Amino acid sequence: MKKKKITAIMLLLILILTSILTGCDTTKTSSDGVKTSEEYEAQIKQLQDEIDELKAELSQYTASDEVASAPGPSTPLQPETVSNETEPVSEPDTTSEEPERDRPQIVVFGDSIWDSARDETGIAYLLSQYMNADVYNCAIGGTRATLKEGESPDKFDTWDSTSLSGLVNVAIGVVDPEIFLEGYIAGGVIKNIDFSKTDYFIISYGLNDYFAGAPLNVEGGSSWDAHGYGGALRFAINRLNAAYPNAKILLISPNYCQFFKDGVMYTDSNMKDFGGGSLTIYANVCRNVAETQNTLYIDAYSTMGINIYTAEEYLEDGIHLTAKGRELYAKAVSSCLKYGKPGQVSGNSIYY
Repeated sequence: MKKKKITAIMLLLILILTSILTGCDTTKTSSDGVKTSEEYEAQIKQLQDEIDELKAELSQYTASDEVASAPGPSTPLQPETVSNETEPVSEPDTTSEEPERDRPQIVVFGDSIWDSARDETGIAYLLSQYMNADVYNCAIGGTRATLKEGESPDKFDTWDSTSLSGLVNVAIGVVDPEIFLEGYIAGGVIKNIDFSKTDYFIISYGLNDYFAGAPLNVEGGSSWDAHGYGGALRFAINRLNAAYPNAKILLISPNYCQFFKDGVMYTDSNMKDFGGGSLTIYANVCRNVAETQNTLYIDAYSTMGINIYTAEEYLEDGIHLTAKGRELYAKAVSSCLKYGKPGQVSGNSIYY
C-alpha cells in the first residue's frame, strides 16, 4: 500500500514540474491576455509550497518503510544474507573430511648399536625423521638375541632375561616388563606402547651373540630353540607374526667391526672367532632366516658400506657407530622400510 502512495506522489510531482515549464497553460492571464509578473511569481510560490509538502510526505513514507524493514528480535536474518559479490568465509566442515592418516609405528628390539645414542644423532631419532614415524626404541645395550644357558623360554612367571625373547614376550603380553626391565630406558619405553598399532618390528642383534660365542643353532635341537642365534630369530618372528599378523618384520644383521690392542687394530670380525665362528657367519644366518621366514632384511655387514676401508669414518671404537655411521644406518633402514619387499634381500643394492 505504501509503495502505491509513493508512486502516486511521484507522478504528481512530475505533473507539477511540467506545469511550471509550460507556464501559461495552467495559470490565469490578465484582461489583455498577458500574464503579469506578480501573478507568475504568486503561481510559482504556490507550486513551490505544494512541492515542499509532497517532499515531506514522501520522506515520511520512506522513513517508515526503512524502520519497518529493519530486522529486529522478532524478524531474524535469513541464512541467505551474504551478498554474491564477495565469497563468504566459513569454517571448514570437518565432518566431511577424511581422517588424517596416522604416522607409522615402528618398534625396535636391539642392542647397543641402537641404544648407545638416544639424542638427535641416534638411529631411532633419525629414522623417525626420515619416515615421519613414531619410533619406540626398546634396544638394550649388551643384550643378545639368544637365551643364555639355563634360561627357559617358558617360565614366564619368573622371567628375568633381557634377551630378544624377553622383549618379544612383553610385546605379546605374556610377561610383565616390571619383572626384569626396571632401571632400563627400554623398560620405560616399552610400557607405553600399544603393540597392536605397530606397522614394523625391527630386530637388530648379533654382535653380543658373536662376542659370547653363542651357537648359531642348537645341535640336535629344534630350529626354533632360542638358545641358538638362528633359533632365537625364528622364535621372535613366529611369536610376533602370530600376535600381530599385519605388522611387517625387518631383520638387520650385525655390522662389521674391528679389534684394537694398544691403540692398533690387530684383527677384525672377518677373522676373529669367539667360539661360534666369525661375524660373517652370524650375518649369513640372519640372512638365511630372513629369506626362509619371508621378512625384510638388511645385510648391514656386507652392503651398508661399513668395512675395513671406511671403519675409521663410521666406527668410533671399532664396534659402535659414529654420528656419520648412525646417519648411514638410519638411511638404509628408512629406504628398506619404504621400498623393500618381504622376502627381498638387499644384496649389493642396499636401498638409499
